[in-house]
Amino acid sequence: MSRIYVLQSPRMAVAAARMKADVNFLGAVDDQTANWLSDNHVFLRDSWAQGGVTVKRLQRLYHRLFPGDLLIVDGSLPDELMMKAALYARELGARVVIGLKGAGISSESNDAKDVGDLADILVHAPNAMWNGDPRAIVPLEAADNLEAWVGAMSLCLMNGLGLEQSWSFCKRAAASEELPWYDEVAYG
Repeated sequence: MSRIYVLQSPRMAVAAARMKADVNFLGAVDDQTANWLSDNHVFLRDSWAQGGVTVKRLQRLYHRLFPGDLLIVDGSLPDELMMKAALYARELGARVVIGLKGAGISSESNDAKDVGDLADILVHAPNAMWNGDPRAIVPLEAADNLEAWVGAMSLCLMNGLGLEQSWSFCKRAAASEELPWYDEVAYG
């Protein structure tokens, strides 16, 4: 059975859990965020309150992933850590989804995120910039909720649907300002 792991994005983890997906969280969180994750049915697999994500802490991820698993990565992680996590996942046969918000970076700067070629799917806000060649790119509109889109998409991918088949469901989820629950998207 495939599993969903979310690295350092509590909102993406909750968005997927609210879609009735079994979600495992890995990352740095304070007590209040850890309680919020638990209240929203997210499993805290490896979490810590002190310090951020490090290469050493990513080694725990390496021992958890199996072929067919889905790793959702917060695009705000430093490039080195994002690439290391994606490399681990790819090496172990897991799929990689990167959620990348825009930071209003000008096209004249060299601050684009390096997503490389390891991302299976890059979901990005309109003003996000990146380097690399992900296998699939999902461009969102300005009003779309990135975390809700990724959460809905993770449920669809884990149930064998492709991007085209899940597009309308994800679009309905992303139309919500807050993180929606499954019933609100499926039946609302």
